[in-house]
Amino acid sequence: MESHALHGDGIYYESGDKLWVNLYVPSTAQWAAAGVKLQMDTNFPEGESATLKLTLESPRQFVLALRRPGWAGDGFSVKVNGKPVSEDVINPLREVPESGRLIADRSLRKSGSYVELKRIWKTGDTVDLILPKTLRLEPLPDNPRRVAFMWGLLVLAGDLGPEERGRREGRSGYSREKTPVFIAAERPVEEWLKPTGDKPGHFRTDGVGRQRDVDLVPFYRLHRRTYAVYWDLFTEPEWKVKEAEYAAEQERLRKLEEATVAYAQPGEMQPERNFNFQNPGDSWVVRTMGRPGRWGRSWFSFDLPVESDRPMALVVTYCSDHHSRGRAIFDILVDGQKIANQEVTRSSPARFYDVEYAIEADLIKGKEKVTMRFQATDRNVVAAIFGIRMIRAHAER
Repeated sequence: MESHALHGDGIYYESGDKLWVNLYVPSTAQWAAAGVKLQMDTNFPEGESATLKLTLESPRQFVLALRRPGWAGDGFSVKVNGKPVSEDVINPLREVPESGRLIADRSLRKSGSYVELKRIWKTGDTVDLILPKTLRLEPLPDNPRRVAFMWGLLVLAGDLGPEERGRREGRSGYSREKTPVFIAAERPVEEWLKPTGDKPGHFRTDGVGRQRDVDLVPFYRLHRRTYAVYWDLFTEPEWKVKEAEYAAEQERLRKLEEATVAYAQPGEMQPERNFNFQNPGDSWVVRTMGRPGRWGRSWFSFDLPVESDRPMALVVTYCSDHHSRGRAIFDILVDGQKIANQEVTRSSPARFYDVEYAIEADLIKGKEKVTMRFQATDRNVVAAIFGIRMIRAHAER
């Protein structure tokens, strides 16, 4: 959040007889060396226009370089004192090497390019810009089928319903509602993401959502709602394969939930209190892909209920990007008795996974709860743990 305080540093730059306008932000600036004052007004973020007004101590020739953002679509235009700037200035001609032909310089459509206006400026001059916003997909660098939706400079977030409030005591709170996917890979986004009503920036997917279509709005407008920003795209054949995988995983989680006696969530204050979290003070909370967890340099423990008349097992959730600082090798103990030694190694991309540990019957005999302790070995650390679950070992899973 501190970055926002630095935006003012990048709005304008000066260089010799050139003034660079980088960001279209309501602002004023004093170019002292040239005796020029500027005032910027916009109807952003949902509008498409910006106006720059100049006040000068005396008429002066200089170059005003206006950034043409990469997100500005067709229809980008500039006017000076109400008169359109020619297309030759907005898209200047350049010579193609070897051929000697002149063509329009389409490179100006790229982020970081500028429209340069050289003239004698005077007090009262105005520059009006239209920066049309268009829809586009922003894929992840390592997965072109996982995308965010952009409307111009704005990120769109999908409205998935009200925020969840509270969790059942000692349960994991797995959501039954899956984030939809879109059967729209290899199709232009304009074909299936359509504007809704008369609200700028409000869109809805059209017939491509599985299990449902979704309303999308500018991220900053979505308050007190569950949301998603990244979405998976599939073709119909791809989805049939993936749907079977999703269904198998959902069934696994359902059976795991039914077998659960108690679930402790490391990294969240109240669940840690509920299960008597203990630590000498050298463990830290982490958050990965929205999930809280905890890692430590020496040890930490939780007290979990058991059903002493049934076989029990411990299921611990790890992440391949475990955030701990050091080699993660540690023992797992039940009431001081070691039941496992675990090493968690890093791999990319990050993924969560469960490891199950059997608990011998004599460790829980006659008990209502036991202390689960995670203890680093030698000079190693305890990996980040994202879930601790006591389950009935022989329940159908």
